[in-house]
Amino acid sequence: MQTFWYILLAILGLSVLVITHELGHYLMGKWLGFTITEFSVGLGPKLFGIKGKETEFTLRALPIGGSCRFYGEDGKDENDKDKKHPEAFSEEIEQTEEKPKEPDPRLFSSKPAWKRFLVVLAGPLTNIITCVVLCFIMLLAFGTVSWDGKSFVQVTEVVQDGPAYEAGVQKDDILVSVNGKTFDSSDEMKTLMNEADVFKGVELGVLRGAKIVPTVEEKDGNITTTLTLSGGEPLTLSTNRLVVDQSTGDKRVSVGVSWQAYSFTEERYTVWKAAYMAFPQTWDLAKAVYQSLGMLITGQASCRDVTGAVGTVNYMSDAMAQSTSASEAIELFLWFMALIAVNLGIINLLPLPALDGGRLIFIIIEMIRRKPVPPEKEGMVHLIGMIALLILIAALTVSDIVRCFGG
Repeated sequence: MQTFWYILLAILGLSVLVITHELGHYLMGKWLGFTITEFSVGLGPKLFGIKGKETEFTLRALPIGGSCRFYGEDGKDENDKDKKHPEAFSEEIEQTEEKPKEPDPRLFSSKPAWKRFLVVLAGPLTNIITCVVLCFIMLLAFGTVSWDGKSFVQVTEVVQDGPAYEAGVQKDDILVSVNGKTFDSSDEMKTLMNEADVFKGVELGVLRGAKIVPTVEEKDGNITTTLTLSGGEPLTLSTNRLVVDQSTGDKRVSVGVSWQAYSFTEERYTVWKAAYMAFPQTWDLAKAVYQSLGMLITGQASCRDVTGAVGTVNYMSDAMAQSTSASEAIELFLWFMALIAVNLGIINLLPLPALDGGRLIFIIIEMIRRKPVPPEKEGMVHLIGMIALLILIAALTVSDIVRCFGG
């Protein structure tokens, strides 16, 4: 039951971020005098709507996403009729020849290019600002935890009939070495395990019955906790084989572990310092997004590492379900929200058709040429991009579902 609520919270969180994106378009459009015909919360069939002076605010059936529709966004007057009486049509042609019809000033395309640029930019920019706000909240409420990278590993679970189980490893044992070589980080242990022969196994150095003794020191509002291992019986346990993780290729002994830093410092922030530090923290998240995109382009990461909405909800709910306290669950939720927010902002700024970045490119070209790209050509480019985007979303959704259900 708890997992269900975490899933629901993740879905609502993701939806809020998409709506925030559309709200950015809406607020900038209203400020610059654009006519907005509809602002919807959710997608799919309309459940009900409230008509304002010129904008209809609607609630739709699917609780993911939203939209902000500008008047004549496709460049066409929405009041034009497709079918007219032949005589009226002929009369209109004659009138048009005498006096060209002025474009409707309410049309999105009739607005100055710089205004349209700001309206399109406002969506991704709002996502990035949302990330800054979320980072500020996290820093103020939870502070940050720093450590020097050194940690020890404690066994939390031993898989029955696995290599470690056969060797005699027990829950709460502390692993200290692999084949006689000590380690103090997860990367070092992973390297030592992968160097071993799958069919020969490894010798595990184990400390059994040791007590973890914490020492807490407070200085300048910061709390430093140091963990030391007291007592325990050192053992050497041999496995006769290893197992290979099919998804990563890593060699394992089939145990669940918990990494604990030997020493870590919790730093608390004032309002002003939290506000200042929120910007570099957002920048760090943005750099992580760009690095991930770069790894995809260069082949260092595969498409299997990419996840869609279903996978994102699954990761968020799983992480929160595994948290040890409500405070930790809330912090994880806010961290995921911040990461997704900056992802939405950056991805939407990519110069690809159907994305905000693609629309910005066309507006920049218009500014340089001093005349717009023909609407039918721009529309065709965005249509192709939208079809490709929908295919990608469908593929990611299928991949996420297969991954979630272990197919």
